[in-house]
Amino acid sequence: MRCPRCGSSNVNSQVITMSTTSSKVKGFGCIKACLGYLLFSIPGILCGLCGMGKEKSTTTSKLKVIHICQNCGNQF
Repeated sequence: MRCPRCGSSNVNSQVITMSTTSSKVKGFGCIKACLGYLLFSIPGILCGLCGMGKEKSTTTSKLKVIHICQNCGNQF
């Protein structure tokens, strides 16, 4: 492999892990509130608050190969 900038064959390859994290906070649960109302009448509406404020996060990672020229420092 040759560097596109200087043409040197003194190239090093590295694998980099890129990760991203996304999170979502739960809100009021309408279905829980409706079921709570059917089971417990008016106080059952408070069942919609169960689990409110909990955070659900997901992490995804991706591998990327970067080539670095040891002579000129070019990354490609």
